Amino acid sequence: YTDRLSYAVGAFVAGVAANRYGRKYLFVVGGIVYIIGALITAFTTSFFASSLGRAAGGFGVGMGLLVGPIYIAETAPSTTRGYHGTFPQLLIAVGSMVAYALELALVRAPRHVAWRVMVGAVTLPTGLFTYFVFSRWFSDTPCWLMMIGQVRLAEQLMEQCGATGKEPWDRREQLEHVAGFPYRSVVDPRRVDLFPGRITGFWAHVSDRLGSQFRDVSAVTVLHVAQEAACEQMAIRYALVALTRNGFGSVHTYSGVLLVLSFAKLVATTSSLHGAQRSMEGRRRMVLGGMVLAGCSLGFLAGTSFADAHDHIGRGVAVVLLCVETIALQTALGLALGPIPWMYGPEVFPLAVRAPSVGLCLAFKFLFTTFFNWTFDGFGLFSTVDTVWLSFLLAFGLIVVSFLVSFGLVRETTFRLLMDDP
Repeated sequence: YTDRLSYAVGAFVAGVAANRYGRKYLFVVGGIVYIIGALITAFTTSFFASSLGRAAGGFGVGMGLLVGPIYIAETAPSTTRGYHGTFPQLLIAVGSMVAYALELALVRAPRHVAWRVMVGAVTLPTGLFTYFVFSRWFSDTPCWLMMIGQVRLAEQLMEQCGATGKEPWDRREQLEHVAGFPYRSVVDPRRVDLFPGRITGFWAHVSDRLGSQFRDVSAVTVLHVAQEAACEQMAIRYALVALTRNGFGSVHTYSGVLLVLSFAKLVATTSSLHGAQRSMEGRRRMVLGGMVLAGCSLGFLAGTSFADAHDHIGRGVAVVLLCVETIALQTALGLALGPIPWMYGPEVFPLAVRAPSVGLCLAFKFLFTTFFNWTFDGFGLFSTVDTVWLSFLLAFGLIVVSFLVSFGLVRETTFRLLMDDP
């Protein structure tokens, strides 16, 4: 559980610091911490050092998971925000495919070498990306630059990012309303400090602002919990168990099935790129539809795994059904339940509390996941084939509850990120 707990800490810390230090440099810090953690894990032989490396890597991932969607939402113009907002989930799907392909390439390598190569290999793309973010190619978001008074630079960046027509001016007027400084057409070096310097003053201010945003905080948290409750990895693991029970337990078969499943998710996420962009007011509709598809998939997985455990259906039929249902679950995650929660939070929270609000939601999500996995392990729900159907049934129940709560809480976004009441 070290990874998930460190994800929660990283997201929480990044949410506290993002408004004061900016989005760009927190992303760089998260990348550096992740690289250090991966290198420690790959080269150490000590259990303590390995745990420390995993914790450091998780901390960096948590920071990136918070800053990335906020950076995209605050940089992309409204005409392409749905398209660009899906990219984090698309890259996750691509990364999964690359990881499975690398696993297949290392199948003949000694186990103690293969996993170290896989852990260490991630430092190369992470290092390159961190370098480019740190370079002059990347600036901070126009929102944060305007918040510290760099109005003209922010307008130039919005124009470079493709914001056309009146959007740069509308954004500036909205942000001036939020930040509380008057209209200026020149660079204002004065920092607009939305948060008091002392930590007590900071939380007093945030708690006051979050009071009026309780509905959105609850909605974003429920969406992220539903994303985790889909139990993607559990479905994949059981599909591999079913293959083993039917005599298809070779490593090549495992890798092939994993590649097919990750490819299905990649195709679904690619389709979501266009769906999220065309649905200008359709975040709510897309995510609720994704929950319905995920719930149906989990319900069928529970039924099929129960029938398979009690030999009510042929094992060959069970394997086919489980693979099809897992692909349907992957499709639900790729189409909506994966990308929409990441872009929903930055779109509904006002600027003054956007980063800390998303940070709190992500921290709760990862803490919930830790408890969720601990519950499964503690009660042995996944320890035997005879009881795994209970895990799918519990996940199905969580999706149903999440759908009912989301139906009442989740509202449509309006793409007006800088207004106090989007």
